[in-house]
Amino acid sequence: SCIMSAILPRMLASKARPAMNMQRRTFLDWMVNYPDKINELKKVHQAGGRKTFTWQKQPTDKLTAGFAAFLVGVGTVQLVPGLYYLYTGTGKIE
Repeated sequence: SCIMSAILPRMLASKARPAMNMQRRTFLDWMVNYPDKINELKKVHQAGGRKTFTWQKQPTDKLTAGFAAFLVGVGTVQLVPGLYYLYTGTGKIE
């Protein structure tokens, strides 16, 4: 009886395992079933040969490059007067 009470829960648990191992991806379904766009992107990147840069071939790349150029421009506009004030010693807060 004592041995049976130790073996019985193991037997029941081993029979219940297949039901527990089923994958249920309710909130990950969109990621698992995401549409494959690799071939489309590959065609876009191979188009035009070497005439256009890889980072300028997708539709949003020009917008991204423009935003990066804008940030560099703003940084330069702020850097140049700061360096001038450092060299000349003007613009101090007293």
